[in-house]
Amino acid sequence: MRILVTTCPFFGHVNTVLPLALAARRAGHEVVVATGADFVAHLARRGLPAWPVGPTAAESGIPLSPADFGVTGAKRVVDLLPRVAAWRPDLVVSEELEFAGVIVAARLGARCAVHGLGIAAAGDVDVFVNDIDDLGRQWGVSRLADSYRAAPRLSVCPPSMRPSTQAPGPVLPLRPAIGEPAADDRLPDTLADLPFARTAHLTLGTVFHERHPGVMEAAIAGLREIGANVVVTVGPGVDPDRFGPRQPHVVVEGYLPHALLLPRCDLVVSQGGAGILLGGLAHGLPQLVLPQGADQFANAEAARRAGVGLVLDGAEVTAPAVTAAATRLLTDPSYAAAARRAQAEIAAMPTADEALVALIAV
Repeated sequence: MRILVTTCPFFGHVNTVLPLALAARRAGHEVVVATGADFVAHLARRGLPAWPVGPTAAESGIPLSPADFGVTGAKRVVDLLPRVAAWRPDLVVSEELEFAGVIVAARLGARCAVHGLGIAAAGDVDVFVNDIDDLGRQWGVSRLADSYRAAPRLSVCPPSMRPSTQAPGPVLPLRPAIGEPAADDRLPDTLADLPFARTAHLTLGTVFHERHPGVMEAAIAGLREIGANVVVTVGPGVDPDRFGPRQPHVVVEGYLPHALLLPRCDLVVSQGGAGILLGGLAHGLPQLVLPQGADQFANAEAARRAGVGLVLDGAEVTAPAVTAAATRLLTDPSYAAAARRAQAEIAAMPTADEALVALIAV
C-alpha cells in the first residue's frame, strides 16, 4: 500500500506523526511524508522519504488563528497535487491542522484519515469547519469539512483527558510518543557531571518560545533555586549564552532529543504543547505549564484537572512563583502519583504498529 502522511512544518506536528509513518514503513508499505523543506533532512535521518511542499516553518510564521492553517494549507496543495497525481497514494494520513492532505485525498478519491496532535483540537473540530470548506471550494471540492469530520481520527490523547466533544468519525487511539531519536542523536557529556539526584527539564517549545520576552529568563531563575539539576532547551534562533554565566547544576542548549532526555528527568516545565505534555506524562513526570499560545491554555487546564501539574499564566510567571510551584511538584507526592496514573493509561494505548493495523482495517 502507498501511504502519504502530510503535516505542517513544526516539530510538534512532524514528531507526532513520525511513529505512525515509521510503523507503516516497518510493515512494508511505501511511505512518503509531505511537509516543509526544512524538515526533509529531519525525516531522512529516520529513514523516511519526504516531499518538500508549501512554506517552511519560518515562512509560515506563528499561527495566530485557524485561518492561518487554511492559508498555508492552500500553498501546500499547489506543490502536492502534481506529486500525488503521479504517485497515487492509497491512503492519505493528514495531521489535523494540515488541510492539504484532505484536499488531495478528496480530489483523488483516496482514503483519508486525520492524525490528532493532542488534547484540545481533538474536540474542537467545529472551529475549523468554515476554513476547511473555504479551502475546498478553492480546489473544486465541495463539503470538504464533512469529509474531514467523518474521516477516521487517530487520537494520541489519553482517554481520561479527552474532550467530551468529538468528531463523528471513528476514533482510533494511538499511544503518544516524543519524536523518534535518530541513530546519531546524543545527549551532551555535561549531563553526566550534574550534581543533584533530581532533574527538571525546561522548554518553551519551538514556535511560541520567544513570543513573551522574559518568560524563559524568569523560569530559569526560578528553577535554579529548587535544589535540582536544570536542563534547558531554548529553541531555534535563540543563543544559549544569552542567559548568563553557567552554573554547575544548569545546562542550557538549543535543542536536545526528548526521547533521550525525558527518561532522566523528574519534572517538566514547559509551554504546554501537546507533544511535550503527553510525552512527559508517558514518562510519568509531573508538569509545570507556562502556556504561551494556541492550544496550550486548554492543555494546561487539562493537566490541572487531571492533577498532574500546576499552571502559571502571564504575569504569574515570576522567578519566585516558578521556584514555589516547581518545589511543590517535586515534594507533594500527589502530583507524581497522578502523573504515574496517566503514564499507565498511555502505556495501555495501542502502539503505532497496532494503530496502523486498526486504521487499515477501518
